Amino acid sequence: MVISNYGMKARLRQCMLDQKGEGDGVRAVIAYFLVCLSVVFATVAASAAPQTLELIHNRPVENVGEFMGFAEDRKQALAELAAQFKDGGLSDSFEGVAAKVVPYQGIWGLLALKGPERIPDQAHSSWVLASDIYGLIALDVHLIRPGGTVEQLLEHDIRRAFNPVDYSMSRLRSLSIVLGPGEEAVLATRMVHGAIEEVDFVLEPPAVHQENAFASGLKLAGFYAFLGSCLIFFFVFSIAMKSVVEFSYALLLMLGLGFVAYLDNFPYRWLYPDLPDIHLSVGLVLLLLVIAQGYFCAGLSLQRYSSRQRFHMQLSWAGAGALGAIILVFVLPAEFMAPFSYVLLAGMLLAQVYAVFHWDAFNGARKRVVRWVTSVTIAGFTLVIVLAIFRMGIAEISIPWFIKGVYATLAFGVMAGLSTGLVELRREHARALDREIEAVRKEADAARELLKAEQNYSRIRELAEKRQLQLATMSHDIKQPLSALRMTVEAMTRDETSATRERLHEAFDYIQNLALEHLEDARPKVMEESTERDHEREQSDPEPYGISLVLETVGQMFRDEAASKGLDLVIVESSAMISVQPLALMRIASNLVSNAIKYTERGRVLAGIRRRVDHVLLQVVDTGPGMSEVELAQFRRAWQSGEESEGHGLGLAICMDLAAQNGLVLDVSSEPGQGTVFSLRIPSVDVS
Repeated sequence: MVISNYGMKARLRQCMLDQKGEGDGVRAVIAYFLVCLSVVFATVAASAAPQTLELIHNRPVENVGEFMGFAEDRKQALAELAAQFKDGGLSDSFEGVAAKVVPYQGIWGLLALKGPERIPDQAHSSWVLASDIYGLIALDVHLIRPGGTVEQLLEHDIRRAFNPVDYSMSRLRSLSIVLGPGEEAVLATRMVHGAIEEVDFVLEPPAVHQENAFASGLKLAGFYAFLGSCLIFFFVFSIAMKSVVEFSYALLLMLGLGFVAYLDNFPYRWLYPDLPDIHLSVGLVLLLLVIAQGYFCAGLSLQRYSSRQRFHMQLSWAGAGALGAIILVFVLPAEFMAPFSYVLLAGMLLAQVYAVFHWDAFNGARKRVVRWVTSVTIAGFTLVIVLAIFRMGIAEISIPWFIKGVYATLAFGVMAGLSTGLVELRREHARALDREIEAVRKEADAARELLKAEQNYSRIRELAEKRQLQLATMSHDIKQPLSALRMTVEAMTRDETSATRERLHEAFDYIQNLALEHLEDARPKVMEESTERDHEREQSDPEPYGISLVLETVGQMFRDEAASKGLDLVIVESSAMISVQPLALMRIASNLVSNAIKYTERGRVLAGIRRRVDHVLLQVVDTGPGMSEVELAQFRRAWQSGEESEGHGLGLAICMDLAAQNGLVLDVSSEPGQGTVFSLRIPSVDVS
């Protein structure tokens, strides 16, 4: 690749050396001055004339736009443009010309070509002009030969039916440019830009062009095959895991991949090649579908994964608004709808950032990874949006592959982050189920132990009842012979002294009373109360002890039961000393606390001591439903319980009976809806 008029500096350097060699200083200065003037005039003349790109056989030329002159498309004739170009009347700044045109106005780019001087074993060499400009709407390529002959090498317009000859995979290409040795020509291109205004052309020999097209096809096939298979797996995975959020994001990524395919013109090529008028509308509709689904995903993820859900409804309404904007695509011009869609897209990306940074379900490293991937990809998409709005390119970066890279990063980040997060949530759920199963197992073990204890108790009770029955039978059998014996003895001792008769009378009274007492004890009654009274009679007058021992034991017995219902069981310690049968007090306190927990749905149960002058009050306070006076009177009687109660109606009656048997007073204060207060009056003991 050689540019004409490039040897001025070399000639200047050579003249200076020649003058130094003569050794004449004055002549050297004069000659140097004259050469400088000639260089200045030659440079001015060279800047006015267009540069000529001298081609080398079978060698591609990159960045062809650097050698072009540019002008606005004002419907001028090609001959007029070519004349302006040869006279240096075109601008060498593409950006300067692009700043003057309105959107979708054409820009001409002209290039002077010269065929290679040496062509081994060939009469001609050929090149293909390939365009890497992103989103071109139209591209016309003309070759103007000496004498004014014009060849149409490409006439592409996305608003016309698809022509596969215009493309090599996703790149626009011209017909072959054939130049003879040293032949000069002007290559004229007319560009109508879409989203991005840039100039990016290459001249490639046909063989090189085919190689590049094949490599580009492999890259595209690999990209879509790999991303498509990953998305299908993620889609099926979300269905298998029954996760609505993951399913929504899978649908969003599929729509996004469809939009990327639209940018590569695949729908235009395969679905509606003969309907170019709908191509732009299809792109805007697809973009709005992506935006709407993005808003829906953000709102749904906030609802499922965040404890702060204040904006999830607004995001859902924004998604509905984006769906409604699809109607405007067929009403308003694309010049308005495209920037409007970009603004909606920017809002959707911000919504995704907000949603991801408010996910509470993901912890630790997973949260950081999801946030990092989201931030990077959102920054990339934001850059693409800015470029689209301001119609700029990115130097040497390929816009289509930049978009694909950002999309792939987002897709992998979303799939990896949500999949691992969902798996971890499932694991946590499984661990929670295991804990619940373990708790149920322990409860079942406790129930089995309780059942075993109840069975043992039943056997003991049956044995006791059998022995009591035997005792009653024996007492009954003794009663009649004893009466007969008493009468006989009284008759035999009629002549004895009164003192002897009195002693015999007392002995028979004692034996008869003892038999009657056993008969009374053998009557049907609640075995627990009988056994308890017998046990208490055996353990009369206990030593003084701290009442906190009883309260602490009761707290240990029922704290887990209260916690399982979400209640707070509060035990207030006390240093008070009492002298009451501990087993009786334990039965009363445990019955009161158990009933309070059973009938309290929320709040707490409090057990503690209030000191008075000569006694203490053991109080059990709950926040349950309370009782009326009628209900209190009913529950004081044995075998009386509420309509919804599963108990036997013995608890309060037993407490009243035990309190009375041990010289204690049990009072109840309750109002419906206000809870209940049980107060057990216990004589205090002064141990000082």
